[in-house]
Formats: sequence, C-alpha cells, structure tokens
Amino acid sequence: MKNTSPVDDLERCLEALLEAADGAEALGIDATPARQVHADAVGRLGFPAEAYVLALVGGTGVGKSSLLNALAGAPVSAASVRRPTTNAAVAWIPRAERTALEPLLEWLDAREVHEHDMESLRSVAILDLPDIDSITPEHRAQVDALLPRVDGVAWVTDPEKYHDAVLHDDFLRRWLPRLERQAIVVNKLDRLAPDDRTSIRRDLERDIERAALGARRTAIPVLLTSATGAETAEFASWLAEGVEAKAIVRGRLSATIADLAARLSAEAGVDGSRGYSPFVEPGARRAALEEATDEVLRAVDLRGLERQAIAATRARARAKGTGPAGIVTSLVYRLSGREMQAADPERYLVRWRDRATLAPALEAVRLRLAQAVRDASPAVRPQLAAALEPTTLRVELERAVDRSIARRERVEPPSSRWWPVVGFLQTLATAAIALSVAWVILWVLAHPPVDSVVVPVVGQIPMPFAALVVSLAVGYVLARVIGIHAGWLGRRWARDLRHEIEDAVKREIGEAFQPLDRLERARQSLWATSREIAARCPPRQSR
Repeated sequence: MKNTSPVDDLERCLEALLEAADGAEALGIDATPARQVHADAVGRLGFPAEAYVLALVGGTGVGKSSLLNALAGAPVSAASVRRPTTNAAVAWIPRAERTALEPLLEWLDAREVHEHDMESLRSVAILDLPDIDSITPEHRAQVDALLPRVDGVAWVTDPEKYHDAVLHDDFLRRWLPRLERQAIVVNKLDRLAPDDRTSIRRDLERDIERAALGARRTAIPVLLTSATGAETAEFASWLAEGVEAKAIVRGRLSATIADLAARLSAEAGVDGSRGYSPFVEPGARRAALEEATDEVLRAVDLRGLERQAIAATRARARAKGTGPAGIVTSLVYRLSGREMQAADPERYLVRWRDRATLAPALEAVRLRLAQAVRDASPAVRPQLAAALEPTTLRVELERAVDRSIARRERVEPPSSRWWPVVGFLQTLATAAIALSVAWVILWVLAHPPVDSVVVPVVGQIPMPFAALVVSLAVGYVLARVIGIHAGWLGRRWARDLRHEIEDAVKREIGEAFQPLDRLERARQSLWATSREIAARCPPRQSR
C-alpha cells in the first residue's frame, strides 16, 4: 500500500525517538527509558491519527449498521436483519481527518467512505466492519488484522445473540485481554423489559470476567442501545470519553517524548534549540589531519622511496643496455642482495614499519584533539576518548598507510625501447675492446708490422693501441648515455610514484578518524531528531 498522506506529528515523533535512542546508544548513553516509552506508546496509542478510530464488530443482523446510522443521523451503512449486509468495511470519518486516515482506508479497501462535519463527533471516525459470522474467511481475517490498530472496539450484539459462540469463543475470549479500550454494546434495547435489561447486563459482565481471565485492570462496560429508537446515550457518552482519553494520552506522550529527547541531547552535550557544534571544530580537525599526514609521510620516507625508484630504474637499464659487462654486474648485484636492499621500491614501501614509528603522528593528533575530549559532556567523554585512544588511532593510521600501498598495482620501474639498441652497441664495443686487447698483446710479443695513427700533441700511436683507446671511449660514452637516460627516466618515475603515494595517503588518512566520525554522526543525528521532536511535539502540548 502506498502512503501518500503526511506523517502524523506524534507518529513521526515516536519514530524520531527511536532514532534519537540509536544515536544516544552509539554515544554510550543509556536510552532504555526512551525505548520503553516507544514500546508502551505502540501498545496504548492505537491508530496514530488524531481522530479517535472506533471499530464496530458483530454478527449478522445485530444492528451495527443501524447503530452507525443512528449516530450519524442519516443513512450511512445499509442495514438488514436477513443476511450479511456489510461485505466490505464502511467508513464514517471527519472530513478534516480524511488525509490522515487515507492509509487506513486504503489498507481496509474501504470502498464506501462517508465524511461528516458533526461538531459533537468532530474527532470520531467509525468503521463498520464485515460481519464476524460471515461465511467469507477474508472478512474474519480483515477484522482480526484491524483490531490491534484502532483506538476502540465496540462489540455489538443483541438480546438474541449476546451468548453467541462465535462472538464469545472466537473473538471475546481472544481479544478482551489484549485490547485497551472496548465495550459490549447490546443493541435493540426497545425489545427488552426493564428486568431483562438488568439480567442481560449482569450475564455479560460475568461472561466478560471469565473471558478476560482476570488479565484486565479496567472494567469493560456493557452498554445498552436502541438504534431504531435512537437511544444511544450510553454509547455516545462512552465514545466521548474515549475521544478525551486519546487526546490526554497523546498530550502526555508528546510531552514525555519531548522531555526524553531533551534529556538525551543534554547528555550528549547538544541543544536542539541552537545550532550544531561538532566535537572537533573544522579548523582543529583540518590541522590535526594535516599534521598527522605529514608525520605519516615522514614515516613512509618518500625521499628514500625516490632513491629506491631511481636505483631500480638504473638496475633495469644496466641489465638491458650495458652489454655483457652489465649483465654480469646485474647478476652479481642481484645475487648479493644489494639490489633488494637499495633498488626495490615495492619492498621499501611494504616494509615502512621497519624504518619508523607513527608516534609523532599520534602525538600531533592528541595535542590537536585533546581539547575536544575535555570539552565533551561527561556521558560522552569515555566514548570520545576511546575513539581517540592512541592504540585505536595507531591501528587506524597503519591501516590507512597499508590501504594506500595496497590499492596501487605492483611497483615496476620504467623501461625504454632504446636500451636494447644501446645494449647491442655495448656488446659490439665490448667485442672491439677484447679484440683490441688481443691485438695489443700480439703486437707486444711478436712485433708484427702495424700502421700508426698520428695524434696531435701525442704523436704517432700504434694502431693496436689506437683501436683499444677508441673502443674503450665508445664503451664509456655508451655507458654514460644509458646512465644519464636511466637517471632522468628514474627521477621522473620516482616523482610520479611519490606524488601517487602522497595523494593516496592523504585520501586514506581521513579514514583513520572513522571512530570519531561515527560518534559525530550519531551526535548530529541526535541533535537533528531532538530539533524535529521539539518542533512536532513540544512539551505540555495539548492535542
């Protein structure tokens, strides 16, 4: 069923009271009284609209519809003594309460709704329900489902059916101990002699006592009426008392809810009549966050991470672009463990705990937020202190760092497609160096005739020496080129890596304040609900 009507103020106040209780309990405040008031209200209040909703329940031909017509002073519900006439609920409601009662009417599938403007019954809505002895099971199921939702029930019978087994065994025995306000209405009073009236009233009072099994604290009245003779004074008087009783219950409950909400708010240190003031002012929180972030980044050691990244890039360049000598050097570098220690940024990030402690970050937060704990209300202070307790905060900060590292892909140093080309040239240069050395040795030992190269200032140099010098120079230049390029590429990658980790830590570090944020949300929710309750259900309001 779709409810398109506005929420009744008291009904919304009850919902808000539960929300306030949730917020208070999250702050460590005992909200048992609030939950008890809500539970009691659900059992006492009946249908939450301001109108007093009465259900007429009875068997075929007892005069439920005639009784309603007599109260209304006009035909509202079709009446008959020969067959079940009320096959669907008929509603007679105040025109002013139509919107508030719409959900109930839709749920009942009340196709026949009559509105009234009677001043004497301006707050009364009466539902003429299907006959309880109907052969249609849906009718009895509808009556059973509705009874706990209304404010009052009038069990209508007559002198012929007041001992009816359906009424007594199926309904009264089951419902008398469970419903707050109800009455037995014996209709067709005009058919009884005075002595018979007294006898029937006494019989029903004894039956009620047995059916209720002593579970009720208040007596259920037996009312005598005559719808055809318009003798409805007893019933109308009881109905008026119910309207007044509901108004009193709503007024007292409204004041109780407002008082409880104000108490919970006061214990939480907030005032619904004023603006919201957080545990930690935005400026202090921002400063604490910035200082904690700076200290965490120092612990991670981003400069060291940059050095590792540059070294890792150069190690990759050495393996790919320095020829056979570089391959051997890289192998030795790796087997000795030097590369893992000095050129492994992934390992360097993961093992950040081995290098530093988060004590400076914790101290920065403690100093910035200590005042918030001192200013908190006594009821909330333990929870707030626990949220900012060093062990808790340290765990949250460590998780923030670990999440920052884990959410990125594995750290892989960059490479270049030119490095293999340079590596090939280095291989050629290495081969040229080897051949030049062999030529020099052969020339020294055997003295074969060789050409010479004239070098300014130096003079003539034998060709074997000239070839060795040239090949060494080429190898050196290639090594310098690969080193310069790898250093440039590594530094650029290291800066990107540093900024990526730095940004991730800044994003994640706010999550370390989740315990504080949960308390803040609970306190703000309590403040908002207390404001709403104060607006909808002010204390000592008469409804």
